[in-house]
Amino acid sequence: MKIVIIVNPVIPFPPQTVGGTERIAQYLIEELVKKGHEITLLGHDDSIVPTKVKFVGIGSYNDQKNTAKKVWFHLLSNKYDVIHNHGRLIYFLPRIWSSTRKVHTFHIAEILSNSFLNFFKLKPRKLILAPCARWIQIKHEGLPGDWQFVNNGIPKTKYYLGREVITEHSPLIIICRIGFGKGVLDAIEIAKRANKNLLIAGKGGDNPHEIEWFENVFLKQCDGKQIQYVGPINDMKKQELLTKSIGLLMLSIDLEAFNLTMLEANACGCPVISYNRYFPPDFIKPGVNGYIGNDREEIVEKVALLDKIDRKKCRLEFEANYTSAIMVNNYLKLYHQ
Repeated sequence: MKIVIIVNPVIPFPPQTVGGTERIAQYLIEELVKKGHEITLLGHDDSIVPTKVKFVGIGSYNDQKNTAKKVWFHLLSNKYDVIHNHGRLIYFLPRIWSSTRKVHTFHIAEILSNSFLNFFKLKPRKLILAPCARWIQIKHEGLPGDWQFVNNGIPKTKYYLGREVITEHSPLIIICRIGFGKGVLDAIEIAKRANKNLLIAGKGGDNPHEIEWFENVFLKQCDGKQIQYVGPINDMKKQELLTKSIGLLMLSIDLEAFNLTMLEANACGCPVISYNRYFPPDFIKPGVNGYIGNDREEIVEKVALLDKIDRKKCRLEFEANYTSAIMVNNYLKLYHQ
C-alpha cells in the first residue's frame, strides 16, 4: 500500500530523548517498510529518515502557522491508499469526503473540543479514530465517529532483559519530564517512606514557572544520595538504569494518554508501580509486571512486594502484548477495513 504518515512538526525525526508521538510514528514506519509498504512522512523540516522513506517537510515548531497549508497542498497533489494522521484533524480537510482510507491516532487524553465537534459536523468519510489506549476510547464513547483503539508498542529488540541481580538495596526509578504534574514529589516521598534510594531521570520544563519550580522546589529535594537526579537520558542510559532498578514509578497527576516508559521498563524486566488512574490499570497485571495503588500509602506497600515479581515474566508480558510489530498489525487491520 501507499501510505502517508503525518506528524505535527514539533521535533525532528528521529527523536533522541523526548518525543513519544514521534517515537510511535518512527516505529510504525519501520515496521511498515519491513512489510513492503511505500511510506511518505510529513513532519519537521530538519528530520532525517531512512532511504526507503519519502519525506516532505511541513514546517517547524516556530513556523506552524503554514503547516496545515503545506499538508493540504501535498494531499491535493498526491494520492494515497491510506492517510494515517498523528497530528491535527484539520490535516484531513482536502480528503475529508474522499474514498481514501483515513486513520487518526490520538496521542492525547482530552479530545472533546469545539474544533473536534465542528470537524464531525462535516461528516467525514472512511475515517477511523484510533486512540493510543483503551481508556481514552471508553472516556469518549459518547462522541461521534468510528472508534477503535490501538495500543502503542516499541520494537522487541530495542531493549533487552538485563542480568543484574536485584536486591532490597536496588533503587526505585522515575523517568519523566520533570514537573509537578508528573508526580515527582510523590515519588520522593514514597521512596523515603519505603526506605529506598530513588533515581530521577528527565528534563525540566522551559517555561519560567517550570524553571522556578525545578530550581527552588525539586532540586532542593535531591540530596545526591538517597534521592539522585541524573538528568536527561538516552535509550542506552535508560536500559542501564531500568535494568538495575527494582521498579519504575508511574505517578502522573496530569491527564496522560499513554507513557512509553512503562513498556520500556517491562522490556528490560523492570516492573511498574502506578496510581490507579489513566492507562496503567489496563497495562499492569498485579504481581506479573507491576502493581497498582490508590494512594501513596498503598504504593509504599506495593514497593515492598517488588522483589516477588519474576523479571522474565515482565519481559514476556511485553513481548506478548506491546511490541511495535503487534501495534502495526493492529493498524493494518484498520487500514484494510
